[in-house]
Amino acid sequence: MTEVDQIAIEAVRVYRVSIPLINPYYLSKIYPTTTHSEVVVVELLANGVSGWGEADPGGVMFTGDTCDDVMDHFSDSGVKSLPGTMLGDLISGASLAGLCGATKSAINVAAYDLKGRLTDIPVWKMLGEKHHQSLPSLWPTSSGTSAQDMDVITPKYDLGYRTFMLKMGSNPVDEDIARVHDVYEKLPENARLMVDANQGWSFEEASTFMRHTIDLPLALVEQPIAADDYGRIHELRALSPNPISVDESLKRFADAEQIIKVKGADIFSVKISKNGGLAEGLAITKLAAKHGVKIMMNSMIELGITQAAALHLGCVTPNVVDFGHAFMSVQRTSDDITDFADWKTSGTVALPDKPGLGVEINRDKIDNYCLARLES
Repeated sequence: MTEVDQIAIEAVRVYRVSIPLINPYYLSKIYPTTTHSEVVVVELLANGVSGWGEADPGGVMFTGDTCDDVMDHFSDSGVKSLPGTMLGDLISGASLAGLCGATKSAINVAAYDLKGRLTDIPVWKMLGEKHHQSLPSLWPTSSGTSAQDMDVITPKYDLGYRTFMLKMGSNPVDEDIARVHDVYEKLPENARLMVDANQGWSFEEASTFMRHTIDLPLALVEQPIAADDYGRIHELRALSPNPISVDESLKRFADAEQIIKVKGADIFSVKISKNGGLAEGLAITKLAAKHGVKIMMNSMIELGITQAAALHLGCVTPNVVDFGHAFMSVQRTSDDITDFADWKTSGTVALPDKPGLGVEINRDKIDNYCLARLES
């Protein structure tokens, strides 16, 4: 460990924050409609400096925890146990064993940010070699109709977005098939299309979709079947040349190992909060590169802290996909507690030249949207 890694955390502050979305978000039939970005912000303090992390729980099926679970952890022991812990142990994850994805992620990301601010270096330098200065962003549509899709796609294309994700799995599969064909026919020039069923199809429905969309060059088909059924995804891969991505199936490093073993994915959908932070996310991307699996940087309904962390990881990942990644989350919320939105230009997001995560935190906005807080 370096001298900085041996610095002890002096204090912890935790804020439960809820910010309304501009429009409700409809996923597949197994998920409720999302109307707010509800997160838990974690502030670690040492040597007069703050590092920031953010838990973005998607529920048990996504991150393994909820906002209530995250707050319960910090209420029960988390706030009291972190002071005195060495920074390096939080970055490596040595002190975070047993924690679920979003809780673990918030602490791990805050530790990375704190080290970067203490040493005046950006987080990406702690992760590896920079392969990209910027990455393109996708834009998603809710599960609905092709007309509703085009109402979203047309203005976003004019703003520079070139990759669009259609959420599916709420309607009968034959309607989803007709919908994606209709959207593809109307898609602007040079745009890419992907679909995400969020576990909304049975294996038979997913097979039908794959067979009837062979003629469409989809960027990917994400999580077509239940998360625990990834052993059968290789059967779906044989039905179509369109690549399959796993999201809910991929929570931990052990999941990545098992999915690779059964040849269950062409693409890994990496989410910082779902995958337990930067350290675990980095390990997953390296394993994927070793086995020829591509990476798409995806997101929960999250704020700028986690979006920034995802960008740092994506920019050191050589095997990222060459189409859009999910860096649009703060454009879908009515506000944010950071300046991450300022990093975007014409559908592309670029790393700033700043220490740590590089985002500026607006404490007034935290206070404005805070539902509850804890402090060591």
